[in-house]
Amino acid sequence: MCASFIALRKLAAPFIPSIPLQASVLAALPMPVLASPLEPQAGTLAAGLTLLGGLLAFWRCKRRADQAQRLGEARQAEARQELQRVAEQASSAVQQASSERERLEQALFISEQRVSRHLECASELVFALDLDGCVQQLSANWRQALGVDPDGLIGQNHAWLIHSQDQPACQGAIERALASRSPQGEVEYRIRHAEGDWRWHAARIAPLFDANARMVGLFGVARELGEGLRPDRRTHQRAHFDALTGLPGQGLCLDRLQQALRQSERYGYRVALLQIDLDRFQSLNQRWGHAVGDLVLQEVAARISTCVRASDTVGRGGGDSFTVLLPDVGCEREALKVADKIGQLLSERLPLRRQALALTASIGIALYPDHGLDEDELFQSASLALRCAKENGRDRVTRAIASQAGVERREALRA
Repeated sequence: MCASFIALRKLAAPFIPSIPLQASVLAALPMPVLASPLEPQAGTLAAGLTLLGGLLAFWRCKRRADQAQRLGEARQAEARQELQRVAEQASSAVQQASSERERLEQALFISEQRVSRHLECASELVFALDLDGCVQQLSANWRQALGVDPDGLIGQNHAWLIHSQDQPACQGAIERALASRSPQGEVEYRIRHAEGDWRWHAARIAPLFDANARMVGLFGVARELGEGLRPDRRTHQRAHFDALTGLPGQGLCLDRLQQALRQSERYGYRVALLQIDLDRFQSLNQRWGHAVGDLVLQEVAARISTCVRASDTVGRGGGDSFTVLLPDVGCEREALKVADKIGQLLSERLPLRRQALALTASIGIALYPDHGLDEDELFQSASLALRCAKENGRDRVTRAIASQAGVERREALRA
């Protein structure tokens, strides 16, 4: 029996060289039970085959275990390498972030130094307000302008520094800046001085935003008005120009119309007068408030001004009414072309408070000498034409009806 096992072991050695033949292994293998001592050769062969099968099965199991172990070790090595790579990348990212932070801090420090030096050296009076109108920052030259320490004004509302009569104008400029999210034109006001008197200043303001485009305050630049601007020039400005739009007022428009009529009589050319009213402006004003209404009027004034020549006059007659004077037009078609251009431009939507407001206008046209022989008749004819435009549905241009006297006068001028 043992001799047969050894012979089989030698026979299986090329296939399972890594498994030594040990008594414990052999004891674990199933041994055949001989049916009879008379069959020794058959029993020996069966036992050998059983031993060989067991050895092969054991070898397969051990090989699988060895492969699994090697695979696990390989995966652990890969995991260690990946972990080391990630750690190196994280360390590099931390170093880069630290370097970038140092660079940004240095850039911020330099920027703050530049701004600080600019505020110290600037001739303008620089200030910053929060959304409630409280002072957040003042340049150093406010000390000379007001006679007080600027640091003592930080946190106080700006209104107590402004003359009561000028507070509505200043507050209106602030509200328009907040509503439009854009810079505003110059506003004049009186500000309290430490000596007890009032000094005239003029300032421009613009909104400030954070990194998320949220409005966080207002930035302004003010200047002291020299004696040459007070009070004559300012009185003339307020008397002849509209404070909101900066356009000539009704009186100045009338004066320029009279001059144009005198030139027309001398050189024989026509004069056109346009009366413009915004449609349903009162409803817009009631819905959005007067601050938005003022912004709309300023935008309308700017749009109309882009449609005319430098020699023409655009004026504001009050409320939502505008006047356009064309002192030298070759024919009626030219005046109608200008009116159509104004109507089309005003019908374009106004971007305001991240919304688009729809707007239209009614326009009445009167020409000299067809519709009037003097300024009063021309204004009356243009007003009647404007009324007809509104009665016929608004958002349209209407020409005045020529009078017999106007026709005769035109023929006389041609002659």
